[in-house]
Amino acid sequence: MKKIATILSLAALVVACNRGEDLSSSAPVDSTSAGVVHYKRSELPGSVTDMNETFSISAKASGTQLNYTYRGYAKPVDADNTPFNSDDLAAAAIFAVDDVVFVCWHTNGNAGSPLNNTNPYGGSVAAYKLSGIGQYTFMDRVDFPNHDFFKMSAHKNTSTGNIEVFIAGQRDPDNSKYLLAGHFGATVSRVDYDYINDEFFEPSFLELPLPGYAATDIIAASSNYYVLTGNGVGANNGGGLYEVDRTLNNVKKADINNIHDGVALAINPATAVKPGPGNAVSDLWVLDRRANNYHIHKFLGLSADINTGLSNFSSLSASHSTSVGTIFPINYERGDLVWALGPNSVSSDMDSLIIAVGSNGIWEAGTGAAGIHSAVDLGACTGLAYDSGLGVMYYSAGESGMWVLAMGEYANSAGPLVNLYDIVGRFVPPSTVGGIGGTIPFNIKDITVYHSRNLALASGDGGVFFVQRDKN
Repeated sequence: MKKIATILSLAALVVACNRGEDLSSSAPVDSTSAGVVHYKRSELPGSVTDMNETFSISAKASGTQLNYTYRGYAKPVDADNTPFNSDDLAAAAIFAVDDVVFVCWHTNGNAGSPLNNTNPYGGSVAAYKLSGIGQYTFMDRVDFPNHDFFKMSAHKNTSTGNIEVFIAGQRDPDNSKYLLAGHFGATVSRVDYDYINDEFFEPSFLELPLPGYAATDIIAASSNYYVLTGNGVGANNGGGLYEVDRTLNNVKKADINNIHDGVALAINPATAVKPGPGNAVSDLWVLDRRANNYHIHKFLGLSADINTGLSNFSSLSASHSTSVGTIFPINYERGDLVWALGPNSVSSDMDSLIIAVGSNGIWEAGTGAAGIHSAVDLGACTGLAYDSGLGVMYYSAGESGMWVLAMGEYANSAGPLVNLYDIVGRFVPPSTVGGIGGTIPFNIKDITVYHSRNLALASGDGGVFFVQRDKN
């Protein structure tokens, strides 16, 4: 097999990171050397099961009832029908583009922990399509036997007819043989999905190694992608923020001086400007764990000229770096960061940056990232999603299901008896999934809201649930 390694000396890496210059310029690895395996829809029958189970929730005395319907279920990636030598893979993250919902899967064990790769690796990306009224169809899947995936993002390129899917995670260093200073497995990968023919194009696979143990999050901002790395234990070792372009030819700029253990990324939608003539501007927030504290870093007014791709990103550009001293993190615990602000809302105390800190519930950073304090603790929180159209927050509580919380807009419209962070209701597992026996785990890890009323819930080794909210 052809191996392509990125070679970079330690001295060059340190100088480049400090000056905000390119880290590398070598071509990314190809799909053959990465061992990418492609499955078509006809080879994987029964990947999605139709559902039609409705339930209702409502806040106390609000008079506003929310009705939801389970529309479909995607079963976990089956290790018996893949090159993986482990248990079935677990749903880790979801990202939707138009009517296509992408799910990345990973090994549900220590291989998902940046510092403990004792379990076999295994990563996969699958595509599901929403058609008709709440009907889902499995479209395609690509497997990555030597990877582990945590987060994803995607971009629709109308000039090529592809959706470019980016995945943050890690790859077995013994397999990749990357020669990069400070690299212990962290990678950002891309594979294209042909949305005209509804299939992945595995030869499009690109990958870029990064310093650090694992890429923990990825987000699009200011005409570029930003990738966060971390180590899972809060150590000042391998954490950084990297700016990359869509071609993954190189790391354009980096900040490794201000981040210890990167956990999650978020954009303030009130400052985001859609790409167009001139500059694209974004405010970027970083959740960073430092030993037993969490810090929030703000990169204010990131901008890039869409014609040249040049950005003003070099290092931390805001004074906010606030610690939370009363949280006791658990190593390798999932976390999340969400700006609970509708695109047309006015920033207020009820429209805040919300932090999911695992076993300590959720914390509020406020509009200025000052005075972080506990918001509500309903059990371990592994993921968040803000529904700006409804004004509620979806709070995934692992095996306790998923809570729906009243945020500013919902609380203001529901009446005086409904306050910020009041419980509107809780999602519970469906009673049955047609044709599937036994109990399906309902351990929500990630939530995506799309087309205003549709939700996809990644339930770890329980698969993925597709849900639709009725019109109010």
